Amino acid sequence: MEHALITELETELVQWGLDQKSRPVRSVYFGGGTPSLARPSMFKSILGVLDRLCHLTKNTEISMEGNPSSMISVKSLRSLRGIGINRYSLGVQSFQNHILRELGRDHTSSSALRSLLEARLVWPGRVSMDLIMGHAGQTLDDWTKELRFTMDVVDDHISLYHLTVEPGTELHSTVARGMVTLPDNDLGTDMYEAMIELTSQAGFEHYEVSNFARNGAYSIHNSGHWLGIDYLGIGPGAHGRIRDPAGWMHQCTELGTGRTQAIDAEEAKRELIVLGMRTKLGVELEMFERNTGQELLKYLDADATKACIAAGLITLRPLSLSPTERGMAVADELVARLIP
Repeated sequence: MEHALITELETELVQWGLDQKSRPVRSVYFGGGTPSLARPSMFKSILGVLDRLCHLTKNTEISMEGNPSSMISVKSLRSLRGIGINRYSLGVQSFQNHILRELGRDHTSSSALRSLLEARLVWPGRVSMDLIMGHAGQTLDDWTKELRFTMDVVDDHISLYHLTVEPGTELHSTVARGMVTLPDNDLGTDMYEAMIELTSQAGFEHYEVSNFARNGAYSIHNSGHWLGIDYLGIGPGAHGRIRDPAGWMHQCTELGTGRTQAIDAEEAKRELIVLGMRTKLGVELEMFERNTGQELLKYLDADATKACIAAGLITLRPLSLSPTERGMAVADELVARLIP
């Protein structure tokens, strides 16, 4: 696996003309599976290639995903920090054991809390965690209590998501058969409003639909995706596409890289708007025109744009078009109205 990753990375950097010392790397993200369980030497080798062919600076954000069920010692976490990992993201999802069982997670609330506190010792101010709302039988009081507890233990970044029931999962089957009932839209709205209120009280800024930061601890890597900045995905699950790991390793060995797939012009425009309407910053007018060759306001439905501005869902500024807090709450519907 390490050899395949290194081979694909070197090939892709050269192929796309990214092997430029004058172009520093903005962020690196080690995710998918449980990368924190791999040997630190593998990440050291990858970072070495990036620094040799490109340029890692003291400001490059280098993140890693961690699993609360993994018994990783503080010593091991410090080893990861020693090779350059400067941000850590934990998939906590809940501090309630019955919800973790419902989600099929193999960690407990106590192991999640321990993992979070130990990570904060190693990366103070640089640890993120996630939490999920909208579980079967969950009440507004349940969610409010969990949020209050979380605000007492969280570091300076948190991602808060609404439960998505994926087809083919056991939860999808039980919901379809009426065996469990998820919160309705009205309750979901109340939970969302409680989330906004309690995070604000704890000093967090709501800078993306599901992401909150304080003390300037934004996720540089995720922000790059939302703002339309170039990114390169390396590995069998890169770009969020499902590929066969064995087939991917064969491609890298035989061809030097895995298969890539470009998106067409219309899809690129839509992606910039979909992602931008999820963020407080919105879509930068100049960036959209530079990347697509078309002015944003001429691309969007003019009547819908005016109506959304009048309704207080979006704000037009000299440099950008951005959603308000109300607009971010209905980002998907907003995009559907704006895109012709």
